[in-house]
Amino acid sequence: MRRSVKSRSLVLVLGLGLVVACSSSSSPDAAPPAVEDVPPDPKCKTPGPLPAGGWFTDVTAESGLDGVTGIRISSADLDGDGLPDLVIHGVGAKRDSAAEPMKRVFMNRGGRFEETTAESGLLDSRDGPGTGRLGHLSVFADVDNDGDLDMFEGTYIDENTDAVPYMKDRSEIFLNDGKGHFTMAPRSKPSAEALPTSSASFADYDRDGLVDVFVGTFYVGSEGGGSFLYKGNGDGTFSDVSTSSKVLRPSTNGDRQKFLAGENRKPAYGVTACDFDDDGDLDFVVSGYGRSFNELWRNDDGVFTEIAHGTPFAVDDKLDYKDNEFYRCWCSKNADKCTPEESQPKIACDRFSWTPGFDDQPARNGGNTFSTACVDLDNDGDLDFIHAEIRHWHIGESSDSSQIIRNDLTGGQSTFVRLPNDETTLLQPRTIPDWNEGNIGVGAFDVDNDGRKDIYLTSTDYPDTWGLLYHQQSDGTFRNVTDAAGAKTYHAVAYASIDIDGDGDLDLVVMTSGARCGGDPKCPPKPTLKVFRNEIGATRNFVQLRLHGKGEGFSNAAAIGAKVTVVSGGVRQVQEVSGGYGHFGLQHDTKLTFGLGGACAVDAIEVRWPDKAGTVQTLTGVVANHVVDVFEGEAKVKYATK
Repeated sequence: MRRSVKSRSLVLVLGLGLVVACSSSSSPDAAPPAVEDVPPDPKCKTPGPLPAGGWFTDVTAESGLDGVTGIRISSADLDGDGLPDLVIHGVGAKRDSAAEPMKRVFMNRGGRFEETTAESGLLDSRDGPGTGRLGHLSVFADVDNDGDLDMFEGTYIDENTDAVPYMKDRSEIFLNDGKGHFTMAPRSKPSAEALPTSSASFADYDRDGLVDVFVGTFYVGSEGGGSFLYKGNGDGTFSDVSTSSKVLRPSTNGDRQKFLAGENRKPAYGVTACDFDDDGDLDFVVSGYGRSFNELWRNDDGVFTEIAHGTPFAVDDKLDYKDNEFYRCWCSKNADKCTPEESQPKIACDRFSWTPGFDDQPARNGGNTFSTACVDLDNDGDLDFIHAEIRHWHIGESSDSSQIIRNDLTGGQSTFVRLPNDETTLLQPRTIPDWNEGNIGVGAFDVDNDGRKDIYLTSTDYPDTWGLLYHQQSDGTFRNVTDAAGAKTYHAVAYASIDIDGDGDLDLVVMTSGARCGGDPKCPPKPTLKVFRNEIGATRNFVQLRLHGKGEGFSNAAAIGAKVTVVSGGVRQVQEVSGGYGHFGLQHDTKLTFGLGGACAVDAIEVRWPDKAGTVQTLTGVVANHVVDVFEGEAKVKYATK
């Protein structure tokens, strides 16, 4: 049964101590438990005005990551030391080797990274240790509830893959020993088929305390390969529930009418899991490529219904294709059906494809969506969305731009509103006539710890495309601060926002691309990694939270899907613990960072655990400017000492 818990108010308990209230078992007459392990209150920070620039400093050389190549990046604390580590993947259709690894592992040793690829176990395949394998993305969660983060590695294989000898490689689960050393789990359903796996999100969709994984695929023939849901068995193996949960559409076998009705399997470049309707279970997003519809799958007790069709979530309202140069090519051969202007294309028409009755329909005038971030941008308690899109000048205005989709949730029902792109949202600079908006990744994090989330858009490798940073203003609008902030990066194809040095603010790790350069002097000589240290966030107050579930029968150990609300200084912020999302595995950290601005006190913290009951714990008396460990059902928190 669906229910809305948005209206639930925080239980604010007066006093100096820390109180835990559980919705299923708390008693109003119970004495507050003893406060344990509370550190001295650190000096409160009184922030001054933000500097005009210099928000980030390039510390790539001193980070130990100078010269590291790759193109995709994800982050997780692999050895449990409280510091985020990095897993980097390259692009290619060949196996790793010790001499030329396509994936690399870097452990964070107090702000400086040390490569541990050779001993990580991630170069092992089904053929044996160190034989290398084909792998293209990674996301993390604790699949066996033993207290460390395990890995799903997605393998992209399609009919165009050159690596025929390695076609037996599949997506795999790697189990962590707690020290960042991995072994392959027994082969199960995620590794059953050769699929063009492009994305994955861990999510306990049925809230049984065993984490599951939702997987997106790209084209197989004329449509997407399908979206797959694998139910975790708790031992590193998974069972396929794609059909019974209804997330896997039947193949349309190229039926154009079903395509136009949105019933086709979408070619996904990204998937996302989040609780958009605030009913306590995780829903799924499929980011659709090919100018097609995006999908939003509502979870109703483990059975999913696609509810985005016909809403602004699926596609924007700009459907006029008259400036599409492919349409104009068609007009040049059918001038009697078009205006004189429309019959004058600006491109060579030797290779064009545009068909009336098909390409003029809404299903073909959507976006090329690569990633969808799910985040509460306006601090109203419900989760909004940001689509990251690639858009080309020659396709015209009917192709969707990257855009904020506000979620107005009332009584468990969502209304989606696309915010127009202008100087107050995600307007992008166009500096060349044949422009491309090349966004393939997106996320939101609080750059300056002011309590408002900012937006980072990655780029692809088209000419004059950059990573873009938008700073949220006090009135809820956004300002492009890319040039001044100090982290401007050409061809910034992937990123992670993580607290590398443990100072309470989020730094930026960016992967760049050297493709499509053709003599472009702005291009890096090779795809490299860049590290930017945050210089402004630590001047303001914060709290960082690590959640620990009790495991099977309760909440999964990594608390993937937990909803955390922090109230401080009259501001109510919400975040969810994510098990990865988006284009080829975006993952930042399972530790959540909340900026408190000038507020010195954390008034209350509410954790809604991802268990069957939706158990809620409310904490008061938590001291700011610390990393705090919260344990499911325990009447205390632990303050990190490292």
